[in-house]
Amino acid sequence: MPLISVDASQLTAFGRRLAAVPKKKQALVAAAVKKGAQNIKTSIQQDVAGSSNAAMSRIPIAYEMKSAGVNVEADIAPQSGGAGSLANIAFFGTSKGGGSHRFYEHGEEELDTVARYVHEAAKGL
Repeated sequence: MPLISVDASQLTAFGRRLAAVPKKKQALVAAAVKKGAQNIKTSIQQDVAGSSNAAMSRIPIAYEMKSAGVNVEADIAPQSGGAGSLANIAFFGTSKGGGSHRFYEHGEEELDTVARYVHEAAKGL
């Protein structure tokens, strides 16, 4: 009876590729979330740059990426201090007015695009 010869290196390489799939998907999902956060940040900055109030036109916006396990998120917010202290007035207003700039709306506009890219990344393209 002849002995069967198996090349284990091919099986090992295949196992490595399979193990790397979740990491690749995670990286693609993180990239999609980061791109969406950058687009939202840019949209908000363009919105406030058009303000008639010089201080409000300089409100700095930043985002911070967070990852825990398979969850990836971006926290987008005005930076505190300086012109950033005017963000509440710019976006939400006071009893005397204000609130003429959009904040959450920019995120809503980007949501479908980001969701589509995250879905594609999670599927494995």
